[in-house]
Amino acid sequence: MEKRNSEIFLEAFTEIERSLKEILRNEYTANFSELLHKARKLNQVVNYYASDLKEFAQLRNAIVHTKRKDFIIAEPHHDVVEEVLHIKNLLKNPPRVKSLMKHKPFYTHPQAPIKDVLKTFAEKGFMRCPVIENDRIVGLITAKTIARWLIENSYDVDGIKVQELLPYFERNDYCIVSENSDIVSLIGMFNNAVDKGSYIQAALVTQNGNPDSKLVGIISPSDFPAIIGELKVKH
Repeated sequence: MEKRNSEIFLEAFTEIERSLKEILRNEYTANFSELLHKARKLNQVVNYYASDLKEFAQLRNAIVHTKRKDFIIAEPHHDVVEEVLHIKNLLKNPPRVKSLMKHKPFYTHPQAPIKDVLKTFAEKGFMRCPVIENDRIVGLITAKTIARWLIENSYDVDGIKVQELLPYFERNDYCIVSENSDIVSLIGMFNNAVDKGSYIQAALVTQNGNPDSKLVGIISPSDFPAIIGELKVKH
Protein backbone atom coordinates (compact mmCIF):
# COMPACT_ATOMS: atom_id res chain seq x y z
CA MET A 1 0.00 0.00 0.00
CA GLU A 2 1.36 3.41 -0.97
CA LYS A 3 2.34 5.61 1.96
CA ARG A 4 0.39 8.76 2.66
CA ASN A 5 2.14 12.11 2.49
CA SER A 6 1.68 12.43 6.24
CA GLU A 7 3.50 9.14 6.86
CA ILE A 8 6.41 10.11 4.61
CA PHE A 9 6.55 13.55 6.24
CA LEU A 10 6.60 12.17 9.80
CA GLU A 11 9.34 9.66 8.97
CA ALA A 12 11.48 12.35 7.33
CA PHE A 13 10.90 14.82 10.15
CA THR A 14 11.93 12.18 12.69
CA GLU A 15 15.16 11.67 10.74
CA ILE A 16 15.77 15.43 10.71
CA GLU A 17 15.23 15.62 14.45
CA ARG A 18 17.69 12.76 14.91
CA SER A 19 20.24 14.58 12.74
CA LEU A 20 19.88 17.74 14.85
CA LYS A 21 20.57 15.72 17.98
CA GLU A 22 23.66 14.24 16.32
CA ILE A 23 24.86 17.75 15.43
CA LEU A 24 24.54 18.64 19.12
CA ARG A 25 26.08 15.28 20.06
CA ASN A 26 22.87 14.25 21.80
CA GLU A 27 22.99 17.23 24.13
CA TYR A 28 19.79 17.41 26.14
CA THR A 29 17.18 19.79 24.76
CA ALA A 30 13.74 20.46 26.19
CA ASN A 31 11.94 20.64 22.84
CA PHE A 32 12.40 20.88 19.08
CA SER A 33 12.49 24.69 19.14
CA GLU A 34 15.47 24.65 21.50
CA LEU A 35 17.10 21.90 19.47
CA LEU A 36 16.71 23.95 16.30
CA HIS A 37 17.98 27.14 17.95
CA LYS A 38 21.21 25.45 19.07
CA ALA A 39 21.82 23.37 15.93
CA ARG A 40 21.42 26.27 13.49
CA LYS A 41 24.56 27.84 14.98
CA LEU A 42 26.55 24.76 14.06
CA ASN A 43 25.16 23.66 10.70
CA GLN A 44 24.54 25.77 7.60
CA VAL A 45 21.75 23.56 6.27
CA VAL A 46 19.86 23.89 9.55
CA ASN A 47 20.48 27.64 9.54
CA TYR A 48 19.34 27.99 5.92
CA TYR A 49 16.11 26.07 6.54
CA ALA A 50 15.46 27.19 10.13
CA SER A 51 12.22 29.02 9.33
CA ASP A 52 10.88 26.09 7.31
CA LEU A 53 11.83 23.66 10.05
CA LYS A 54 9.88 25.73 12.59
CA GLU A 55 6.81 25.48 10.36
CA PHE A 56 7.37 21.78 9.81
CA ALA A 57 7.49 21.25 13.57
CA GLN A 58 4.07 22.88 13.84
CA LEU A 59 2.80 20.72 10.99
CA ARG A 60 4.22 17.62 12.68
CA ASN A 61 2.28 18.49 15.84
CA ALA A 62 -0.87 19.11 13.82
CA ILE A 63 -0.59 15.74 12.09
CA VAL A 64 0.04 13.88 15.33
CA HIS A 65 -2.88 15.54 17.10
CA THR A 66 -5.42 15.23 14.26
CA LYS A 67 -5.03 11.55 13.48
CA ARG A 68 -8.28 9.69 12.86
CA LYS A 69 -8.90 6.07 12.17
CA ASP A 70 -9.16 6.42 8.40
CA PHE A 71 -7.73 9.83 7.62
CA ILE A 72 -5.56 12.73 8.80
CA ILE A 73 -6.95 16.25 8.78
CA ALA A 74 -3.54 17.95 8.31
CA GLU A 75 -2.36 15.99 5.26
CA PRO A 76 0.83 17.70 3.88
CA HIS A 77 1.01 19.00 0.32
CA HIS A 78 3.31 17.12 -2.07
CA ASP A 79 5.73 20.11 -2.29
CA VAL A 80 6.07 20.12 1.50
CA VAL A 81 6.94 16.43 1.46
CA GLU A 82 9.57 17.05 -1.23
CA GLU A 83 11.13 19.82 0.82
CA VAL A 84 11.27 17.88 4.08
CA LEU A 85 12.85 14.94 2.23
CA HIS A 86 15.37 17.30 0.63
CA ILE A 87 16.39 18.70 4.02
CA LYS A 88 16.67 15.22 5.47
CA ASN A 89 18.97 14.15 2.62
CA LEU A 90 21.11 17.30 2.92
CA LEU A 91 21.67 16.61 6.59
CA LYS A 92 22.38 12.92 6.07
CA ASN A 93 24.47 13.20 2.92
CA PRO A 94 25.44 16.78 2.01
CA PRO A 95 27.14 17.47 -1.37
CA ARG A 96 30.90 17.00 -1.42
CA VAL A 97 33.40 19.69 -2.35
CA LYS A 98 34.63 17.72 -5.37
CA SER A 99 31.17 17.89 -6.97
CA LEU A 100 31.16 21.71 -6.97
CA MET A 101 34.79 22.83 -7.19
CA LYS A 102 36.55 24.15 -10.29
CA HIS A 103 38.73 21.30 -11.51
CA LYS A 104 42.32 21.73 -12.72
CA PRO A 105 42.68 25.27 -11.40
CA PHE A 106 45.30 27.67 -12.73
CA TYR A 107 48.31 27.90 -10.43
CA THR A 108 51.86 29.19 -10.54
CA HIS A 109 55.18 28.45 -8.83
CA PRO A 110 57.71 30.61 -6.96
CA GLN A 111 60.11 30.90 -9.90
CA ALA A 112 57.43 32.10 -12.35
CA PRO A 113 57.65 35.75 -13.43
CA ILE A 114 55.10 37.96 -11.71
CA LYS A 115 54.51 39.59 -15.08
CA ASP A 116 53.15 36.28 -16.44
CA VAL A 117 50.79 35.95 -13.49
CA LEU A 118 49.50 39.50 -13.97
CA LYS A 119 48.99 38.83 -17.68
CA THR A 120 46.93 35.73 -16.89
CA PHE A 121 44.91 37.66 -14.31
CA ALA A 122 44.13 40.29 -16.93
CA GLU A 123 43.32 37.84 -19.74
CA LYS A 124 41.26 35.39 -17.69
CA GLY A 125 39.73 37.81 -15.21
CA PHE A 126 41.29 35.90 -12.30
CA MET A 127 41.54 37.50 -8.85
CA ARG A 128 43.48 34.77 -7.08
CA CYS A 129 46.06 32.13 -7.90
CA PRO A 130 47.54 29.28 -5.79
CA VAL A 131 51.33 29.02 -5.60
CA ILE A 132 52.66 25.46 -5.69
CA GLU A 133 56.22 24.32 -5.03
CA ASN A 134 57.14 20.63 -5.31
CA ASP A 135 53.42 19.72 -5.25
CA ARG A 136 52.96 21.62 -1.99
CA ILE A 137 50.73 24.66 -1.49
CA VAL A 138 52.84 27.57 -0.28
CA GLY A 139 50.31 30.37 -0.59
CA LEU A 140 47.64 32.19 -2.55
CA ILE A 141 48.28 35.25 -4.69
CA THR A 142 45.40 37.70 -4.53
CA ALA A 143 44.89 41.24 -5.74
CA LYS A 144 45.58 42.30 -2.13
CA THR A 145 48.87 40.38 -2.15
CA ILE A 146 50.03 42.24 -5.23
CA ALA A 147 48.89 45.58 -3.84
CA ARG A 148 50.76 45.00 -0.56
CA TRP A 149 53.91 44.15 -2.51
CA LEU A 150 53.63 47.14 -4.85
CA ILE A 151 53.29 49.59 -1.97
CA GLU A 152 56.71 48.59 -0.66
CA ASN A 153 58.50 47.88 -3.91
CA SER A 154 59.08 49.09 -7.43
CA TYR A 155 56.18 49.24 -9.84
CA ASP A 156 58.43 47.67 -12.50
CA VAL A 157 57.66 43.92 -12.40
CA ASP A 158 60.01 42.90 -15.23
CA GLY A 159 62.32 40.15 -14.03
CA ILE A 160 60.56 39.80 -10.67
CA LYS A 161 59.62 36.26 -9.61
CA VAL A 162 56.53 35.11 -7.72
CA GLN A 163 58.73 34.19 -4.74
CA GLU A 164 59.13 37.92 -4.10
CA LEU A 165 55.44 37.96 -3.14
CA LEU A 166 55.72 35.18 -0.54
CA PRO A 167 56.31 37.52 2.45
CA TYR A 168 53.13 39.39 1.51
CA PHE A 169 50.83 36.38 1.56
CA GLU A 170 48.04 36.37 4.14
CA ARG A 171 47.40 32.86 5.48
CA ASN A 172 43.84 33.87 6.33
CA ASP A 173 43.17 34.57 2.65
CA TYR A 174 42.64 30.87 1.96
CA CYS A 175 41.82 27.53 3.51
CA ILE A 176 42.82 24.04 2.42
CA VAL A 177 40.17 21.33 2.33
CA SER A 178 39.83 17.76 1.14
CA GLU A 179 37.90 17.03 -2.04
CA ASN A 180 35.71 14.75 0.10
CA SER A 181 34.81 17.47 2.61
CA ASP A 182 31.12 18.27 2.69
CA ILE A 183 30.05 21.57 1.23
CA VAL A 184 28.04 22.50 4.33
CA SER A 185 31.19 22.52 6.46
CA LEU A 186 32.96 24.63 3.84
CA ILE A 187 30.17 27.24 3.91
CA GLY A 188 30.56 27.28 7.69
CA MET A 189 34.30 27.97 7.35
CA PHE A 190 33.66 30.97 5.08
CA ASN A 191 30.94 32.32 7.39
CA ASN A 192 33.04 31.82 10.53
CA ALA A 193 35.90 33.75 8.92
CA VAL A 194 33.59 36.67 8.24
CA ASP A 195 32.32 36.55 11.84
CA LYS A 196 35.95 36.88 12.97
CA GLY A 197 36.58 39.87 10.71
CA SER A 198 38.49 38.12 7.91
CA TYR A 199 37.57 36.98 4.42
CA ILE A 200 38.52 33.73 2.74
CA GLN A 201 39.44 34.45 -0.86
CA ALA A 202 39.48 30.78 -1.90
CA ALA A 203 39.26 27.22 -0.68
CA LEU A 204 42.17 25.28 -2.18
CA VAL A 205 41.08 21.68 -2.64
CA THR A 206 43.61 18.87 -2.34
CA GLN A 207 43.13 15.13 -2.40
CA ASN A 208 43.36 14.71 1.37
CA GLY A 209 43.11 18.24 2.76
CA ASN A 210 46.83 18.66 3.42
CA PRO A 211 49.00 21.39 1.83
CA ASP A 212 51.45 18.78 0.51
CA SER A 213 48.71 16.82 -1.24
CA LYS A 214 47.99 17.39 -4.95
CA LEU A 215 45.90 20.47 -5.75
CA VAL A 216 42.79 19.21 -7.55
CA GLY A 217 40.39 22.14 -7.43
CA ILE A 218 39.46 25.54 -6.13
CA ILE A 219 36.30 27.17 -4.78
CA SER A 220 35.99 30.94 -4.62
CA PRO A 221 33.20 33.24 -3.37
CA SER A 222 31.91 33.57 -6.94
CA ASP A 223 30.99 29.86 -6.80
CA PHE A 224 28.64 30.34 -3.86
CA PRO A 225 25.47 31.10 -5.85
CA ALA A 226 25.79 27.63 -7.40
CA ILE A 227 26.59 26.12 -4.02
CA ILE A 228 23.58 27.73 -2.37
CA GLY A 229 21.54 26.48 -5.31
CA GLU A 230 22.47 22.96 -4.26
CA LEU A 231 20.88 23.58 -0.87
CA LYS A 232 17.57 24.61 -2.38
CA VAL A 233 14.84 22.09 -2.98
CA LYS A 234 14.20 21.44 -6.67
CA HIS A 235 10.52 20.92 -7.40
